[in-house]
Amino acid sequence: MKKLFILVLAISLFFSCERTEITPDIEPTQQPQQRLGAFYEYLVRPSATNSSIFLYNNNHYVCVDTRTTLRNKLFVFFPGTGGSPEFYKLIVKRAAALGYHAIGLMYPNGSELYSWSASNPDNTQFGKCRQEIFDGTNQTLGVTVDANNCIKGRLNKLLTHLSTQYPTLNFQQFINGNDVYWNKCVLAGHSQGGGHAFYIAKRVAVDKTIAFASIDWNTLLGRSADWVTAAGVTPISKFYSINSTRDEVFSYVNVQAQLTVMGLNGVATSIDNTSSPYGGTRRLITSATPAISVVVPNHNLTCLDAYVPKTSSGAVTANFSNAWTYLLTY
Repeated sequence: MKKLFILVLAISLFFSCERTEITPDIEPTQQPQQRLGAFYEYLVRPSATNSSIFLYNNNHYVCVDTRTTLRNKLFVFFPGTGGSPEFYKLIVKRAAALGYHAIGLMYPNGSELYSWSASNPDNTQFGKCRQEIFDGTNQTLGVTVDANNCIKGRLNKLLTHLSTQYPTLNFQQFINGNDVYWNKCVLAGHSQGGGHAFYIAKRVAVDKTIAFASIDWNTLLGRSADWVTAAGVTPISKFYSINSTRDEVFSYVNVQAQLTVMGLNGVATSIDNTSSPYGGTRRLITSATPAISVVVPNHNLTCLDAYVPKTSSGAVTANFSNAWTYLLTY
């Protein structure tokens, strides 16, 4: 547990030190003319969508590509612990290029989830923390998240904001009153964020869910969190994962054990030497070398921009590009 907490803290510090240019959301009077056959990209402060948000206020990242046929589905990506959506632009842009309305969502992603739950003798605490982060209901002393700051509240307010600011992009199709039409959503995330994607898919019916380098493992009890094996409303055939065999944060053996008890379809199949559609498996793996080697690189390589393997020209390598397309479209 101590090792895990230190690694999570190191990731958070690395993110906080990395400088990213901040571009404010475009006001209505400055809104560019929206036209078919264009790529739209926005950075939106959570506090610009709801004045009650003041923590975890790094930009949401939003993009829509009307140069392709739109699927009328929403891709929502949850960053890992301490991360911001702007560190995961590549996977969000890939979703947009494939026809999704695509969002990288900023949410309360501190390390409390792990420091409270990962060695807690009460194995329900992972799930209780994730429930509170999802919908803002008071579940546990481990985290403190209200309805304004939870994932559901933030996503609803962001969609409402986008619908008002950019009505022709049709984000309003995903709003269900004060909630979201989850059945139109593909939920994905990295590390902590991948756990949220899987957890939410257990609680509400979604179109698909994808976990990048994620697990909820209780090190004290030596087993998965209780929510992992609980019944869920989204069919297990719609759960997908991708993990590095060399992950420094989450044991590859434990990850595969967790995916097995969850019942994910197929066997672990490497994207390094197998072509899409990978036999239809929901369990992709890689032993590729990350683009950079600092701060748990193998944990980050599946989707974090700086770490994703690149060609000499800077493009995402074919193995990863093909894997992302498979995860998003198969």
